[in-house]
Amino acid sequence: MSNKYQADKEIYDIMRELVANHHPDLAGCVDEIAIIFREKAAKAGGKVILSKASKASDLFEILGDTPWKFIIELPQEEWLALSSRQRQANLDHCLCACRCNTDDKGNVIYSIAPPDFACYYDEFDRWGDWRPRPDEEGPSPFKKDESEELGESV
Repeated sequence: MSNKYQADKEIYDIMRELVANHHPDLAGCVDEIAIIFREKAAKAGGKVILSKASKASDLFEILGDTPWKFIIELPQEEWLALSSRQRQANLDHCLCACRCNTDDKGNVIYSIAPPDFACYYDEFDRWGDWRPRPDEEGPSPFKKDESEELGESV
């Protein structure tokens, strides 16, 4: 088991700025999003996981003074190797997963949403963003010209 510790104020400031600019639904719980570092990166399928967002267990409310709603885990060594822009994008990726909605009775529901888009690099290189999108999302900026043939460039 790798050592874990809470991130410093600078990283929380980046997260707060991202919430203010891009995640208004999280404004009410921004101070209840914990960011922790892992000494060693987790892996899946032999690939390093650059970040992970999860819903905080009810135990966190019992064990601490803060009623944490979400936990963002970052691998320390990989985080330090990222550029400033990549760090912001990585945190934004996690915040996109964190959802805060109100049900019909006015209760706040916290959840983690799966990514909207997932693919393999080879698939993306060959086909671009080929999956249908909901109308409200608009056209993909990555869509390949449908007149292209597999293996040929226009």
